[in-house]
Formats: sequence, C-alpha cells, structure tokens
Amino acid sequence: MDSFEKMAETVVGAVSRARTKILDVMARPFDVEYKEDRSPVTAADMASQEVLVRVLQDSYPDIPIISEEKAAEPYAVRRQWDQLWLLDPLDGTKEFVRRNGEFTVNVALIVGGRPVIGVLDWPQGGITYVAVAGAGSYRLSGGQTARIHTRPLSPPCRAIISRSHRQSEVDWLDSAGLGDHSLLLMGSALKFCRIAEGAADIYPRLTPNMEWDSAAGQLLIEEAGGQVVDFAGEPLHYNKPDLHNEGFIAVGEWETWHQYFRGHNLLQ
Repeated sequence: MDSFEKMAETVVGAVSRARTKILDVMARPFDVEYKEDRSPVTAADMASQEVLVRVLQDSYPDIPIISEEKAAEPYAVRRQWDQLWLLDPLDGTKEFVRRNGEFTVNVALIVGGRPVIGVLDWPQGGITYVAVAGAGSYRLSGGQTARIHTRPLSPPCRAIISRSHRQSEVDWLDSAGLGDHSLLLMGSALKFCRIAEGAADIYPRLTPNMEWDSAAGQLLIEEAGGQVVDFAGEPLHYNKPDLHNEGFIAVGEWETWHQYFRGHNLLQ
C-alpha cells in the first residue's frame, strides 16, 4: 500500500479532473433534479462522482467507498471496514445551482474511524486544500504549495456559518457570549478551509449533516492547529451506524477555544 502522502497525491489528481468536469457543466445550461430528501443533484454531481470513483477504485481496489451519490452498504457490512473513502463529489450543490462559486469537492480517507487524508477542492477558486495526518495542512494554487495554519484567537472573533442553515447558528453564536464578532455567510466545506487558513475563528453547525460533509474539513483544521468537535467536546468519528453528524463546532487554536467553551458551559 502507498504511503498516505502518495495516496493524497492520487486524490489531488482525481479532484483536479473532477473540477474540470464540474466547471464544464457550469459553463452551459444544465438541469436540476431533486432527490427524495429534496436536495438538488445535477450532471456536475454525477460527472464528479464518476471520475472520483473510477480513479480511487482503479488505484486502491481494496478500499471501499461511501459517497453522497452512492447508496451506502448496511452497517453490518461497513463495521468490518477498517479503512474507507468518504466522498462528496459536489458539496454545495445549491450554491452550484446559484452559480455563486461556493462549492467544493470533498475526499477523505478514514482509518479506524478517523480521517487520515483530507482533500478539499474549490473549483471556482482554482485552489486545492490537502491534509495528511501528522504532516500538516496545505493550500495548492497556481503551481505553488503553502502550509496553512489556524489563526490565534483575538477580538473581534470572526464567525462563519452556512448560508442554508443559518438561523440556529446565529442563535447559538448570540448565546455563546462572544461579544462583538463579525459574521460571514458561506456555502459548502469552504467554511472549514477559511478556519484552517486563519481567515475565520469559529464555525458552529447545529443541524444534522453527513459524514462526507465534514471528514476532509476536520482533518484540514486539525492539521492546521484547530479542532472539529461535537457538543461534548469530542472529535467527530466516522463510519458510524448512522452516517449523520448531529452537529459540531469547528474552531482554530483549540487550547484557547476549549477553555472558553468550558468556562461558558457550552459543552455538554
């Protein structure tokens, strides 16, 4: 088996190809269909899915895949998997339909319930974010690679929340005692990227979401110096019986934030 670093290079190549497919669809008129949960799906979702699955299956045929656009195996089967890929071929399809650029491609390798490779591609920005457990977080853009770090917390706090689920998050921030803080609305896993590169401090998610939404972003933030935790203060785990996350808080500079959460009784 390749090293995690070598595997991450393979994923970066796959998401670059998926990016091209997505932007090709966006450049022309496209139809929008709706799944049973009323979430949208487009030809871009499916084209990205096809590229990612093909590359990962060809490169690592023994590692199973869980994807937003592919029905997951029952837990009785999945519980036997020590490692697996988690994919969101187009995270932020609503934003893609709106053509506002706030969508990503998310790929994570999970080993023993924890992400060890995380790759997030931002097609519109031409940027790929990569993290490997124990090796740091990086931003790849224009042929240049730069290591990224979370921002030391200093007032005013910079909060970032979802465009689509914002009221519960606004309410939580108001109750958290942060004082004056700026608030940025953004779609998709780009919110994790903003924290990892020091452009934001905190991203609360109060509503349920899926494991493929958070896995790559979690490792990106962890390797940059922050944490993504549930409301008991524990890092998120993956390949659970239920593939939903009930909610989380993503922050930079974990030591300071952990003390703040405990001091303000924000953790269960």
